[in-house]
Amino acid sequence: MKKANDNNKNAAPTLETKRLGTRKVPKEQRMGQILDVAGSVFSRHGFHSTSMEQIAEGAGVTKPLLYRYFGSKDALYLATITQVGNHLMSGLSILMANPNPKERLKLIMFSFLTFVERHRDGWSVLYNEALTSVGPVGEKVAFFRNSFIEASAKTIEELNDPSKAKNDDKAGIQAVALANIMVGAVEAGARWWIQHPEIPIRDMQKMIETSLMPGLSER
Repeated sequence: MKKANDNNKNAAPTLETKRLGTRKVPKEQRMGQILDVAGSVFSRHGFHSTSMEQIAEGAGVTKPLLYRYFGSKDALYLATITQVGNHLMSGLSILMANPNPKERLKLIMFSFLTFVERHRDGWSVLYNEALTSVGPVGEKVAFFRNSFIEASAKTIEELNDPSKAKNDDKAGIQAVALANIMVGAVEAGARWWIQHPEIPIRDMQKMIETSLMPGLSER
């Protein structure tokens, strides 16, 4: 009996042992880790084919803990989308403080590509939802996307009419149309780029700028 107990002591740690060893991780940190894993799993399998078991196993937590934190798969998915979108939006207000509209527009494009490079799985989830979702998830994705479009539209309008630099009114319809075209083109380029990670980000940025900037300014 003693020998058996000794063998048990030397056994490799089980998944349950690892879970017990992470109990001291602060809740907010643990939730962030779970959302990172969820973004990766959702991007590979899609919402309907992803199970809570897969996410729990990938995050090294129990399924009951997953439900305790998020309540349901729908709520976990919405939280994942929200975290991804917050990452995307985090630098937008800083970019808008740049006084040069031409440089600002380039930085908006570059910030989008930087986000895709750092959060490829998360962006895949966000992009797919932008195309297909309705309800709370669709509304959340639309909010993030529209924020980028509005920032781009204001910048495009200022680029073509410097007198509107301090104008707090919404951008005109022509600038909004151009901003939608720009964001759509950058999204499509990013979707292609995910399949071609060998392309350096600066080269991708140059291709996008060369294609889009002439049509956005000096109209």
